[in-house]
Amino acid sequence: MVRNTYIDSALLLSLAACLLGWSSVSAADATEAKGKQLCHVKCTDPHAACEESQKVIDTLNHLVKAMNEGDFSTVGEYMDENVTTFDEDSKKLLCGREAVLAEMKKRYEKSVAQAGGGAVSYHIEQPYAQVSGDRATVTFLLRKTISGKTPVCLESHSTDVFVKHDGKWKKLHYRGSWKKVSPRLDS
Repeated sequence: MVRNTYIDSALLLSLAACLLGWSSVSAADATEAKGKQLCHVKCTDPHAACEESQKVIDTLNHLVKAMNEGDFSTVGEYMDENVTTFDEDSKKLLCGREAVLAEMKKRYEKSVAQAGGGAVSYHIEQPYAQVSGDRATVTFLLRKTISGKTPVCLESHSTDVFVKHDGKWKKLHYRGSWKKVSPRLDS
């Protein structure tokens, strides 16, 4: 008796998602991921101070997922046109959507190149969002894992500030400082 041992890559990705507990990977995501590098976002222990805070955490997750996919036009949709971030390397404040997106894209491309055929994944740990009127602050630990020939794990204690425009939360400021850390066995 001869058995067909071919396994569809979407089925394999769905199975891996189940086994690894990646609740953010759906069958549609798996089908779309055929032939692409696997990047995922995982969020553990979110804490929203209210219902509106949950919307801010959801926005953060959508923004990071778009970044993982290299979809910087979608990333830009989640940013205020006056977004700022402090670049720890150059010690300069980056101002404006175009400047911040250019820096994010440069870092993304560097991570993908460093992965050398592996994957880049983000794990957002214990995000806490607090809303005050049309402003929100989110604090969280962000872990970035770059697999491949030379695996690297980085960690950033991060703070995002969001502003609400026309019913949508947009990132207004980001601050975080990345450092290399040892990989965790539970990640």
